[in-house]
Amino acid sequence: MKNSLQTSTVKKIFREHFKGEVPIVKYDTEKKMLISEIEQKLRTMTGFVISDRYYRYRSELNESCYFQVHSPSEHYEYPEFTVTFNEQNELIIKKWSGLNSKVYELEQIYTLFDKMTSEFKRLDANYLKNRSKSESEQVKRENEQIKRKKIKDLKHKAIIAKIHEIAKEDQLEFYIRKYITKVKLVIRLAESEKMEIDIPYSKFQEIMQNLRTMIQTIREFHKSGITLKMRRTGYRDPEWISYKDEQDSS
Repeated sequence: MKNSLQTSTVKKIFREHFKGEVPIVKYDTEKKMLISEIEQKLRTMTGFVISDRYYRYRSELNESCYFQVHSPSEHYEYPEFTVTFNEQNELIIKKWSGLNSKVYELEQIYTLFDKMTSEFKRLDANYLKNRSKSESEQVKRENEQIKRKKIKDLKHKAIIAKIHEIAKEDQLEFYIRKYITKVKLVIRLAESEKMEIDIPYSKFQEIMQNLRTMIQTIREFHKSGITLKMRRTGYRDPEWISYKDEQDSS
């Protein structure tokens, strides 16, 4: 599907191409005669296609000419324009309602194909440049994702290998759950008790260095009847006792 011209592009074309001091002005039957002249001229010119599919709300006067400019472009649709008159009887060309320009010379209409061809070359070049940049950025993002996945997979394998090593040496019963950002190690402490240790990929090196000592310490605590529990703090917690302020001030 091709792109449509943006409002800013049409404004640029109108501003650069339709310039002059005094616009063309016609009255009464002169309007019909001029529109007919323009339409007949465009029918004979390469790059212009008269459009008859529009409903002309002023068809009895034939004061409007609708046409497409078939300038070559691989990425943009053929633009459609209307040549008509405004309330001041000035000849204008418009793209959409409210977006128009006065016509100062008929030649400005007839050379519109050349102007559009030049503009489409610029637009196509920018389109290809932006698409190439976008595709390059997409490839870069994909490569970074692949790299991150490889690193995470290596970390995961290292964690699993280390856990199996510790479990074999210390005769542990365990299972492992893999998450996006971490590995959860679950160790059986007793028939109906277990210990859970989260090992984030971002900190796996520090944790793995101390994992065995941590497990051994917790198991020894458990054997001696000491239970360790960690919970998130809440607003109903009692007032905390802290010596930190006293130590900081001493």
